[in-house]
Amino acid sequence: MRNSFNTAGFSEVVHEIRNDPAEAAFLYSAEACSSPYRGLSAKIGPALFGTVKSARRFSVELRDVAPDGPGPDGPLPMHLALTGIASCALTTLVGGGSAQSVVFESADMDIAWDGGAVTSRIDVGGVPDDATVAELVGQVERFSPNYTTLTRPVPVALRYGPDAAPASAGTAEGAPPTGRPAACRVRWISGTQLASAPLDPEPGEELRVDAPKQLTGVDWGPNPQEYLLMGLAADVASHLGRCARELTGRALPWRVVVRGTEDVGGLLQADPSAVVQLQDMRCTVPDASGLSGAELEKAVAAAWAASEVRYLIEAAPAVRLSSHRVESCPA
Repeated sequence: MRNSFNTAGFSEVVHEIRNDPAEAAFLYSAEACSSPYRGLSAKIGPALFGTVKSARRFSVELRDVAPDGPGPDGPLPMHLALTGIASCALTTLVGGGSAQSVVFESADMDIAWDGGAVTSRIDVGGVPDDATVAELVGQVERFSPNYTTLTRPVPVALRYGPDAAPASAGTAEGAPPTGRPAACRVRWISGTQLASAPLDPEPGEELRVDAPKQLTGVDWGPNPQEYLLMGLAADVASHLGRCARELTGRALPWRVVVRGTEDVGGLLQADPSAVVQLQDMRCTVPDASGLSGAELEKAVAAAWAASEVRYLIEAAPAVRLSSHRVESCPA
């Protein structure tokens, strides 16, 4: 154990993947619901870790994207997405450092979305020199699945209706209209456990992040990939509620399901040919709204085009990442 990071456990996972590549495919799912009465919420679905199925239960109540939307004064969908990106980056950084016998005192990441670009900064404490910090941050840029998903275009297949028919090509082109800026601070606690809080005047409760047990975590909270998928599902569901009201004048409930695959062989460098970023991304809007076919098509297309989290994943917007080594406190 180093930094409470189970390096031996990761070595076992790498060994399993090299013996059976099917163990490297981790399939995640998330679901969001937007209700005119109960507000916006998101939860994770069952996951498949290689050949092992896991049904964990985590959910979060969110603030609606619409300024007058119902629901608690909680995190925005973008906060969930940024939490997923930053926590994945920090897990990669600490995991990579632990494998190289680096001992950390702290690791934090501030990440912000201004409507057109992402700005982030990693602060690392306890690392002896700037060169080591630069090397670790370079590993984040190459091997963090969510960070590489942010920096490389990753298509998301959009389906809707009772038959889950594919949406027409070119549903969303270009950046969405500027929405709410969002920012959060993610701090590493121990091992694969992290905490995230929105950088608002009143940040509220922290979000817990952890790796699944199959990747040496303790299931303290959803993992980084699940936060990113919950953010996408919640953002689309929230925009569906708003767009449907504008198009039809009706306040309707909506459900959105998102899934994606992570090849952990790329994260753990067990397979040099593995794709690091998320793959096989799919967003499905079941037909539970009672709208006509044309109305549903218009509402889904408008919500998809307006989703800033969708834009983060599909378009690879401008990203600025900096790092800083925090000097150790004197004994």
